[in-house]
Amino acid sequence: QSQADLVKSWLAGEGFSVTHASTGRDFIHLLNDNPVDLLILDWQLPDMEGLDVLASVRGQLNSNVPVLFATQRDAEVDIVKALRAGADDYLIKPYNPAELEVRIMNQLKK
Repeated sequence: QSQADLVKSWLAGEGFSVTHASTGRDFIHLLNDNPVDLLILDWQLPDMEGLDVLASVRGQLNSNVPVLFATQRDAEVDIVKALRAGADDYLIKPYNPAELEVRIMNQLKK
């Protein structure tokens, strides 16, 4: 939660409106009710993997919203797996606010 609060603070400071969900189920429920411009997903959530949330976003919700994975998993196999599953970008923790902002802006330009 503290890491999520830090990222929310960084993004809010840059003028982004940020909504957070702590679990995959909450995340999916949130998306059903609120349109978003971009999703930032972690691989490991308390109740499911980020890949499962991504599958729901791309499948059940039929959404093309850009998805940025931001996770500690740095193995090539994990990066490729997430990108093949439909993630638009992959950022390895720890990262800095400037890199996160640039990656977000690149996705929003598409």
